[in-house]
Amino acid sequence: MTRALLLAAALATGAACTRTTELIADSTATCVAPGPLVHLGGTGGSACAGAIAAQAARYALCSCNDVVLTGNVFVNSFGTSLGRGDQTSSPSPWPDGHPVDGLLPESFFAAIGTDGNWQVLGHADIPGTLVVAGAGDVQFGRPSHILGNARFAGPSSPTSALWISGDAFVASDVTGGVVVGGTLHVPAAATIAASVSARSVAREPVAVAPPCDCAAGHVLDIVTAVLARRTNNANVFLPFSDDVLDDVETPQSLDWPCGEYYLDTLRTGDGGALELRIHGHVGIFVAGDVRLGDTFTVTLDPGSTLDLVVAGSFYTTGHVFGSPTSPARTRLWVGSTTVSLPAQSQFGAFVYAPEADFLAGADLAFSGSLFVGKLSVDGDVHIDYDPALTQAGDECGAAAPAAVE
Repeated sequence: MTRALLLAAALATGAACTRTTELIADSTATCVAPGPLVHLGGTGGSACAGAIAAQAARYALCSCNDVVLTGNVFVNSFGTSLGRGDQTSSPSPWPDGHPVDGLLPESFFAAIGTDGNWQVLGHADIPGTLVVAGAGDVQFGRPSHILGNARFAGPSSPTSALWISGDAFVASDVTGGVVVGGTLHVPAAATIAASVSARSVAREPVAVAPPCDCAAGHVLDIVTAVLARRTNNANVFLPFSDDVLDDVETPQSLDWPCGEYYLDTLRTGDGGALELRIHGHVGIFVAGDVRLGDTFTVTLDPGSTLDLVVAGSFYTTGHVFGSPTSPARTRLWVGSTTVSLPAQSQFGAFVYAPEADFLAGADLAFSGSLFVGKLSVDGDVHIDYDPALTQAGDECGAAAPAAVE
C-alpha cells in the first residue's frame, strides 16, 4: 500500500483524527540526531546557520531602515521582568525597582540598533545600548530609559525626558531633557543645551557606524541558499511526501529527522494547525511564500534546532508561531519583502529578514531577536530578547560575538 493510500485509510477511520507522522510508514532515514549542521549558501563555517544567527542577534532589534513607531517600546532580556508587569520569572535588578547608575547586570543586556533614524512617539525601555546611525533627530515622545550606552549619529532632541545610564556618544547637538549617567561625548562644535546634564563631557570626534550593516553585499542571500537545496537535499529520507505541506486544511503533527529539506511551498488554512516535532538539526528550505492560517508550533528535542528558510515572503494569521519558551532554537530566514503577523501574536524565534517590512497588528509580543528591513507595528512593541542566541555559533565552533557597547 502506498503512503498516500495508507494515510487515506487511517483518516477514514475517524473524522476527528489528527493527521500525524505515526500514520505514515516508517522512514528509511539514516540521519542520527543531532546530525549535520544546517548551512546557508555554502558548506564552510562562515555559512553555518548558527554562526550567522549569533552575529545578527547581537541586537534584540536591528532595523536596516528608520524605526518609526507610534506606541511604546519595551525590551526585556528573556525571562526577566524589566518594563512589563506580566513577567515575573525574575525580579528587577535595581533596588525598589528603580534604575541605579552603574548597576546593569550582563544578563539584562538587550541592545537595539538601526541603520536609519529613530522616532518613537511613546515611551521606550531599552536594557542595553541604543545605536542610531541615521542623521535625523533622535526622538522620544515620552520619558524613556536607555540603560546602557547611547550612540547617535544625529542630534538628540527628545520632546520628553531621556535618561541614559551609561555614556552617550552623539555626533551632533544635544538638547531637551537629557540626563547622562556617564560621560557625554560630542564634537567640539556641538551645542549642549542648558537642560542637558552629564557626569562629565568629552569634546572629541564622534562617529557612529551602521549597526546592522545592511549595505548591498553585506546581507545574506537567502534566495540563493534556498535554490541550492532544490537538488541537494535529504527529501528522500522524509517519513512523508515532500508535498504534504502544500495545502494543509486539518491539524497535523509531523516528525522531522535531522537534515536539510526542500519544499516548493508551505501553506495552511484556517483549520490547519501545524506542529513540527524536530529531532536534531533540521533545515526546511521553501522556494515560494509561506502562508499560515493557523498556529505553527515547534517542539524541539534537547539540542535540536529548526531553520525555516523562505525565499518568498512570510504571512500568518495564526496567533502562535515557533517556540516562545525557547526562541533561540527556532530561526526564520526570509528573502523577500514581507513578514506579516496578526494582532496580539505570540511569536518565538530569531527572524532574519533584511529586505522585509515586518508588519504586525496591535501589541506585538515577540520572543527572540529581530533583524529586519523595517518594523511596522500598530501599537506597542514588546520584545523579550533571548541572549542565548549569541551562543548559537557554539554548534559551529564559532566564538560568541562581542557584546554591543
